[in-house]
Amino acid sequence: MGHDGVVTVTDAKALLRAEIRAAREARSDADRAVAARAIADNALRLLPDQRSSISAYLSLPTEPGVDALITDAQAAGHDVRVPRITGRDLQWVDLTRDSVFATGPLGIREPLGPALDSSTLASLDVMLVPGLAVDRRGRRLGQGGGFFDRVLASVPSHADGGPLVAIVLFDDEVRDWVPVEPHDCRVDVAVTPGGIVWFTA
Repeated sequence: MGHDGVVTVTDAKALLRAEIRAAREARSDADRAVAARAIADNALRLLPDQRSSISAYLSLPTEPGVDALITDAQAAGHDVRVPRITGRDLQWVDLTRDSVFATGPLGIREPLGPALDSSTLASLDVMLVPGLAVDRRGRRLGQGGGFFDRVLASVPSHADGGPLVAIVLFDDEVRDWVPVEPHDCRVDVAVTPGGIVWFTA
């Protein structure tokens, strides 16, 4: 809380992050499995019928699961890239059936192998990003590290020919309002177990 007793944006973010993380921890494994299957089915509707390039990420156990989505996308012939952490930045790596993984600095599985040039992100069809919440204007609340905000700030918007940016969430994490700051990037759409939510600025 600020010196004059006013709740700052930073405080509001911390409170909402704590609330959502606790709710995620409380979900059962069975609930997570059902959600992951529904997320995969919904997200596949965003992908072109022909072969495309998408980026995903390897989810933590409490996050909305994207493993089923990745498996389905690869089976349908789409190229899938996932990030790994290098210092303060993310590098993208092609994900294949032969990919070998190591545990990254935040405890997330990360693929080994050569990094792709970051300029290739602009030509992705769909970019799936993690987060904790999003508001009705598509403003995303991340985990606080700023990794994806830095990436999204460097990629053309979908309106300018860049990828469709989709945040993957549980249904109750799409909110009427979330606390945001100028560096927090917008997303185009949310994919949840209940369906797809499109945003306008």
